Amino acid sequence: MSTNDLQRTAYTVECFLNALRLEDGPERTQLEEALVRWLANAARGKQDHLIYQDGRICGYAGGKVVQSFDVPQARQIQALWCSGAKLSIIDGEAYSKSAQLVMLGTAGLFLTLPGQLPAKEAQDKRRSSNNNNNNNNNNNNG
Repeated sequence: MSTNDLQRTAYTVECFLNALRLEDGPERTQLEEALVRWLANAARGKQDHLIYQDGRICGYAGGKVVQSFDVPQARQIQALWCSGAKLSIIDGEAYSKSAQLVMLGTAGLFLTLPGQLPAKEAQDKRRSSNNNNNNNNNNNNG
């Protein structure tokens, strides 16, 4: 696996765990490393993926569960799907009943992307700074 692919996989897994609302700590770090290694394994197929549902993450290879992790501390109520490159909410009921993957998209998950909130805060800070500069200029010119 190339360095870029590995970075993308690690980033996607980080987003996946953020979507589960897992807190940072040693347990999360161990889980994240195990999931990245599993998805990054060169022997894995393109269709291999992770599914989170009801407090458990399952790794699927060839349509079968080959690895699972209990995550009772997860605070996500929706079922999620994750490959090494993509993340989506899925219809948990359809998946439970017939193992059918019905992708519902990523709406509502954008806040799980690392760097999203700090970037917005930085943008807000720049706006505030620009407003202050404009006010100072107006005061000096008036």
